[in-house]
Amino acid sequence: MNTGKYDYMVDFHDALRVMEVHFDDLVFENSAMVDEIYDHIERAIASSGQSKWFFLVNYKNCRIYETAWIRFSQRGKSLNIAHSMGSVRFAVREDLGQTIENSAKKQNFDPNLFNSRDEALAEIERMRQAQGL
Repeated sequence: MNTGKYDYMVDFHDALRVMEVHFDDLVFENSAMVDEIYDHIERAIASSGQSKWFFLVNYKNCRIYETAWIRFSQRGKSLNIAHSMGSVRFAVREDLGQTIENSAKKQNFDPNLFNSRDEALAEIERMRQAQGL
């Protein structure tokens, strides 16, 4: 799939049923940028041949400005409801991790924050076993 400047952001690991999203070093500045990136992710999922994936999200050095946070949260929740069998996040900066944890408490979801990709993948394996996959 070759749809533009965000192609590098999404990798599918078919054997694991994992969609890996690379938010590392990305700065979400505003709602329009959030929509552009999430539209790309949705197109990638539609082209993948599978409607449901485990989401593995790299947040290393990611920043989400206050002007983008509400839209980021809305789009993330919608994507998870529509296409996720479980989501894990890793390498999340402390301040962003706290924001995600606060949002998780308010919206009643598990933030699944891990220090490393390996830890996050281990959690996906636990989720897969719990779902009988």
